[in-house]
Amino acid sequence: MRSLLIALTCSATAALFAGEVFLYPSEDSEFKKGVASAQQRGTPLADYHIHIRGGMTPEKAVLRQEASGIQSGILENFGREWPLSNNVALAAFIDSASKVKANNKPLKVGIQVNDRDWYKQIDPVQLKRLDFILADTMIMGVTAEGKPRRLWLPGVTIDDPDAWMDEYMKHNLRILDEPISILANPTYLPPCISNRYDRLWTEVRMKQVIAKAVEKGVALEIQAGSAYPKERFLKLAKEMGAKFSFGSNNFDDKTKSLTRWFESIEAIDLHASDLPPPKQPTVKE
Repeated sequence: MRSLLIALTCSATAALFAGEVFLYPSEDSEFKKGVASAQQRGTPLADYHIHIRGGMTPEKAVLRQEASGIQSGILENFGREWPLSNNVALAAFIDSASKVKANNKPLKVGIQVNDRDWYKQIDPVQLKRLDFILADTMIMGVTAEGKPRRLWLPGVTIDDPDAWMDEYMKHNLRILDEPISILANPTYLPPCISNRYDRLWTEVRMKQVIAKAVEKGVALEIQAGSAYPKERFLKLAKEMGAKFSFGSNNFDDKTKSLTRWFESIEAIDLHASDLPPPKQPTVKE
């Protein structure tokens, strides 16, 4: 009876907001097939990478969850030059987000960290209020102007990919040593060297990253619309006992295709035990 009531509630929500870009395309055959297949195998679907930006709001994340049954986890970027640049802003974000409930329960609330000393900057009281901490490896080094180097931006060049990769591996492992919950977009490469993925991401390097993630209990993200990580990394991670999470990494309030999620579930046979809720952040005081 309870599952029937939930289904009816989701259907009513979907009908009420039908056509809204922030909802998943519930009538799309591929989407329906993917969700049904995940439900059959008991694989929970949750998006822990929903940015509150570009028109996306906690309220829309709630409606998305209630209409689809896919759990929403919302976040803001924390760090210098980012929306949450201090503890006052962080507390205000958590206060606001905590008031919004989906299916009568608070949304999962986290942050994406961008500075490598972030855990020294956050008030432990505020840290304990967060459900998860997400990080990626896509900011490394500094530009000629002394700004953090954002590897995805046009104009990034790498003269010696092999030497750069050695430094990038240290960067990856350093981030995994931080008290984070999720590593987003693992094995990312800048566009200028992305065509060398198979050569640069050797099995030895992949195993180093995976082993550190397993040691630290960090989930490896499977991101909607991203080519990273490649399937061979995912298969190796599953064999080594890694845990996973799903994310979308939105730039606005429009949903992304979840095909990558569904394909990965089938390719590496993901079940509930492979997708635990992200560990809560803890920092020794």
